Amino acid sequence: MIGWGVIAYVAASIGIGLWAARRVKNSQDFLVAGRRLPLLWTLSLLFSTWFGSETILGASDTMARGGLLSVIEDPFGSALCLFLVGVWLARPFYRLPIRTFGDFYAMHFGSWAERVATPLMIISYFGWIAAQLVALGQVLSHFLAISLPLATGLSTLLILSYTIWGGMWSVAAVDLVQNVVIVIGLIFLVIFLPKGWWQAWDQLPEGFLRFVPPLHAESWLDYLAAWMIIGLGSLPQQDMYQRVVSARSEKVAVRAAVGASLLYVTVGLLPLTAGLFIRIYHPEWIAGEGETAAILRLVERYLPPGVQFLFWGALVSAIMSSASGGILAPAALLAENTLARWHRLSDLWKARAAVFFVAIVCFVMTLYEQNIYELVAESSIFSLVTLFWPMVIGLHAPRWRSAPGAILSMLMGVAGYYLAKWGGSSIPPLWYGMAASIVGYGIGVLGEKIIFYYRVST
Repeated sequence: MIGWGVIAYVAASIGIGLWAARRVKNSQDFLVAGRRLPLLWTLSLLFSTWFGSETILGASDTMARGGLLSVIEDPFGSALCLFLVGVWLARPFYRLPIRTFGDFYAMHFGSWAERVATPLMIISYFGWIAAQLVALGQVLSHFLAISLPLATGLSTLLILSYTIWGGMWSVAAVDLVQNVVIVIGLIFLVIFLPKGWWQAWDQLPEGFLRFVPPLHAESWLDYLAAWMIIGLGSLPQQDMYQRVVSARSEKVAVRAAVGASLLYVTVGLLPLTAGLFIRIYHPEWIAGEGETAAILRLVERYLPPGVQFLFWGALVSAIMSSASGGILAPAALLAENTLARWHRLSDLWKARAAVFFVAIVCFVMTLYEQNIYELVAESSIFSLVTLFWPMVIGLHAPRWRSAPGAILSMLMGVAGYYLAKWGGSSIPPLWYGMAASIVGYGIGVLGEKIIFYYRVST
């Protein structure tokens, strides 16, 4: 019965997406909903940016294993990112005369910087999207009793069925409905836990609910890195830019981002509460188990069948929201910054072709790697160590804009990160990547000035 309910829910979501696709008349409608989304739609769209399988399943399990300090990255870092967008980036993003965030690097640093930045942004999305396809495939495999690869292929087709026709209009419409289900499902998950269970908090290990680490350097480097991975790493990204400029005004964009930040950290506390309950009453569920087993056992043990449907609906909603919006972001970059020179298709059909290509590539990735954590681990870090520093310079230091600086910053950032990672550094490798990115920019600026003065003097 629950399985048929979940299948009907997925079908209804697809129907909503296809209904919204009627608004798509051109590529601007497809990529940024014609810049016409009202406040509630924009808030919902921004909230759905990362609220996927990792937040509902991964964060609850991580909380049960390691306590509050282990879940700084999500939901707290994600909420920080949305807040920074609202108070810092929403207005300048909305005013930029560009179609994609790849155009930002072309406008401020030249075409070669854009040619380096665009592939870096596109690549950073593939693991994230593949993770959502695997997560939805796991749900479909559970209810349909089919193999995971087949279920993952089916999940890819389901996401494609409305995203490829409706673009951002379909994503926004489906997100609006699905976010209601997410909030209701997670609230019921917590409500149906045994009453008074929180009175056993004294059984928790010392420091389990600590929000700030002890005062020594290594702990704080880890702590700040956790805040920065999504908190800063997702700022210079196409999906964030795309969701902001889909609003009908910059005022709406600002209010929606701040509101989404508050909603994210509030709703994100619900899976953490479930993880806390698991740690107190069922620590055996997390000892040596898979990454999602604990909260699924919690649902099966404590929730009646009707309420279980709400939880599965919330889970499917979160996955579909993240996957559809995730596919649209690299597809926009591919259509506008790569396929733009291909004149055989209209701009709208280029965007749809790009959506199809991105989805197929991500599905192929799932055939070789089906571990959700492995698939998403690098996405935000990758953009943090390559794109963040040039973005800051582009926005706030026009006198220091430099094409060689931006290109070297991107290339040295990714090189510094992976060298530190492969070298087994005890310090989070992203610190090396960020340092290399800043140094690379400085080298590029210095080299450009030396060449300029040499040419002038000769």
